[in-house]
Amino acid sequence: MVIDHVGQDPQDEVAARFYSKIDRSRAVQQTGEGLWLVLGHPEAVQLLRDRTVSSMTRDPGSGIWDQVSSRFFMFKDAQQHMRLRRMVGDCFTPARLAELKAGIHRATCDRLDRLGEAAAAGGPQADIMATVAYPVASDAICRLLGVSPVEGAFLGQWAVSLSQHTSDEQFNRSADEILAFFQEQLSAHRTTPGGSGLLPIMAERALAAGIDDDELLATCILLVVAGFETSANFFGNMLLSLLWRRDRFERLVADEALVAPAIEELLRLHSPAHVVMRKTTEATVVGDTVIPAEAQIAVLLGLCNRDPRVFDDPDAYRLDRASNPHLAFSQGPHYCVGASLARVELEAMLRAVLDRLPLLSLHAEQPLRWSGRFLGRGLDRLEVVAA
Repeated sequence: MVIDHVGQDPQDEVAARFYSKIDRSRAVQQTGEGLWLVLGHPEAVQLLRDRTVSSMTRDPGSGIWDQVSSRFFMFKDAQQHMRLRRMVGDCFTPARLAELKAGIHRATCDRLDRLGEAAAAGGPQADIMATVAYPVASDAICRLLGVSPVEGAFLGQWAVSLSQHTSDEQFNRSADEILAFFQEQLSAHRTTPGGSGLLPIMAERALAAGIDDDELLATCILLVVAGFETSANFFGNMLLSLLWRRDRFERLVADEALVAPAIEELLRLHSPAHVVMRKTTEATVVGDTVIPAEAQIAVLLGLCNRDPRVFDDPDAYRLDRASNPHLAFSQGPHYCVGASLARVELEAMLRAVLDRLPLLSLHAEQPLRWSGRFLGRGLDRLEVVAA
């Protein structure tokens, strides 16, 4: 039986509940606690492109994860940011993306075929996050870095643990293990140079640019955690939205030319990261507001993506938008370095679902729970029925 839910998409309901607490009449405003909020799309673009505004907003800690994440280029500015970003900035060539897309599609089809076989044998509903989203995202990271799936079998588990931070003990153990893993990979590469994927390229570029091993290892870990979260978590959120209203899903089954605009529209409505933090280094004019120096700023990407000045009928899911300049991947010098890969990965996974399981539906009765993650939020589980 195909379930067609009625009523508001649960993600829209969560967003409406959160955003209803915010005065949306002012695009830039200050809270009673002193935090500045940017809610408007043009104002966010202006701020995120301003190179005098800093992304170094984190307080340094003493734990191993604090030490590693403090070296992430997403938390660096100007030359420090660019010297690290250049290790991977131009690696996502059309040829590499096409190869990754084909591999991701095959891996997703394989997982979905197992789901279909289990359903045909009378198996119960399945959690598509555990059976498809997480393992495919892990496989994609292995392909990207040039790590064999056997060697990288635990990358996905470490990424989930680090992004969810379920307990301090598990968190610290995962941080230790993923750091040791990449230390071994780097050592093996130096002993036997060559190989495919980004890791050998990054190692060579790091050596040429005087980037030390701590920075190189941190960049590898950032690619795993950020890449895994964006693909796995957004895949779950995207599928929930499409299956909640069957007409959305069935329209894509009937016309796969709509897959790309559907992904862009869902990125706009359900951005993987809803907030990015910035800090002014000097008094900065944003829109018609002056934000003082040393001010902490939260750019609410989710609200910016629903700005009626930029998007007609901003709370509606529409595939006929003439343009969709959403900020799901941010803007300016810190625009997501893996945005093109994320789009390729999501498209490959969604097309596989449409091809293999066109009658896929949500399990009728299930609680929906999201966990806060390093870069956004993701579903703990998503139970589906593979008809």
